[in-house]
Amino acid sequence: MALDTLNDWLRHTLNPLYRTAIGEFMRSSRWAWPIFESLHFLGMSLVIGTIGTFDLRLLGFARAVPVRALHRLIPLGIAGFLLNISTGICFICAFPDQYLFNAAFRWKVVFIVIAGLNVLFFYTRVFRRLEAESENVAPRLAARIVGGVSLGAWVGVMSAGRLITFFRP
Repeated sequence: MALDTLNDWLRHTLNPLYRTAIGEFMRSSRWAWPIFESLHFLGMSLVIGTIGTFDLRLLGFARAVPVRALHRLIPLGIAGFLLNISTGICFICAFPDQYLFNAAFRWKVVFIVIAGLNVLFFYTRVFRRLEAESENVAPRLAARIVGGVSLGAWVGVMSAGRLITFFRP
C-alpha cells in the first residue's frame, strides 16, 4: 500500500517533466539520445577512471603512487559525475515512467546515495589521517573500507544503470 502511495506521488510530482522543453527535445531529436548516451558514458568513464583508481589506492594497490597525486584527479571524477547527473536528468525528462518506476533505476539511486554517504564519511573522518601517513604503507582499515565501499557502490551504479533497459515498469 505504501509503495502505491509513493508511486502515485512520484507520478503526480515528476511526470510533468515529460512536458518540459528538454523532454520534448530528447524525444523529438534524432541525435539527442545517442549524443547524451555517449556523454553519459564519458561521464561514467571519468568517475571510474579517477575515483576507481583512487579507491584501488585506498585498498592498498600501487603503494608507490602517492595518495596526494591520485587525489588531484578527483575533480575530473566530480566533473564526470556532474555530467552524468545532467544527462540523467535529460533522460528522466524524456521518459519519466521508464526510470521512476523501474527497479534497476531505484537500485542505481540507492548505490549513488551509498557512494555519497561514503565520500562524506571519507572527508570528515578518514582523509586527514590518510594525508598524514607515509606513502609506502598500507592504508589504515578505515581507508580500505571506504575504498571498498566506494568501488562497490560505483560498480553497483554501473550495473544497475545498464539493467534499466531490461527492467520495464
